[in-house]
This record gives sequence, structure tokens and C-alpha cells, in this order.
Amino acid sequence: MIIHLRPSQPTDLPFLRKMLYEAVFWRSADSKPAFEEGLAYPDVKKALADWAEREGDTAVVAANNSMPLGAAWYRYWTNDHFIRGYVDENTPVLVIGVHPDYRHQGIGGKLIEWLIDHAANHAVPQISLMVSKDNLAINLYRQQDFLEIVDTGDAYIMVRTI
Repeated sequence: MIIHLRPSQPTDLPFLRKMLYEAVFWRSADSKPAFEEGLAYPDVKKALADWAEREGDTAVVAANNSMPLGAAWYRYWTNDHFIRGYVDENTPVLVIGVHPDYRHQGIGGKLIEWLIDHAANHAVPQISLMVSKDNLAINLYRQQDFLEIVDTGDAYIMVRTI
């Protein structure tokens, strides 16, 4: 399968919402809330609120032909307005989601590498994320040189220096 990466467009917002849902509710389908219900949770809802209206909002979409398979993005937050994974106002928080049928095929790594390259070209000093300790994606983040800086009990906040 050939994977193409491209910067996200405003028309990608519905797909970004789907990937946000997959990122947050990555466990089995039995434990997932309905799509709109899950996206309405307060901490989830604000992750893409006013998307592309803030300076620094950056997203990439992975697709095979014209079919989107995954997306990743980073966004800056403030001490008064942030999501899980927040470190400080100078560190954007990364969110990544890959369609369940296409996980473990290298798509997540390609998405992260694209964002790291973009960050390096835009003087972003580091990127952070939050990952549950039982999420296998933690291995991908370690391979991409993310380091655990905070242990919240059930999750880690990880940072990748650019």
C-alpha cells in the first residue's frame, strides 16, 4: 500500500474529528461511546474547537489514493486553556489517530515524522503528547525519541525535543 502525506485542508475537519475519536477511544469497540457523544466530552470537544483559527495549528493527513487513513496534528495551548499532554505555552500538544483497520502498518510513524520535520522548519522547540500506559502506541513514541517526563498514574506525558 502506498501512503501519501499531505498538509490538512479545511475540508479535512470531519476526518480530523474521526481521528480524534479514534485517538481518545482507542480501546475495543465495546467501551466506546457513540461518536458524537464521545466528541462532546469537555476535554475532547476543545481539542479541535476553532481548528485552524489559531496560529500554529498544524495537521497532516495520510491517505492511500484518495482514501484518508490517519491524521496527526499539533496545537498550542495556554496555562488557562489546555488539553491532556500540555507542558507549557511554547510546546504544542500532538494528537494522532489512525483508522483501526490500518494500525501497525507504519502510518503513525510517517505522520509523526512529517510533524517533526514541520516543527523543525518552524522553530518549534519540542512537541508533547499524552499516552495511556497500556496503549501500544507508547512504543512508537519511544522509537520517535519521545521521553516520559510526567507519570500521571495511568498515563505518561511525553516530550520530543526537536
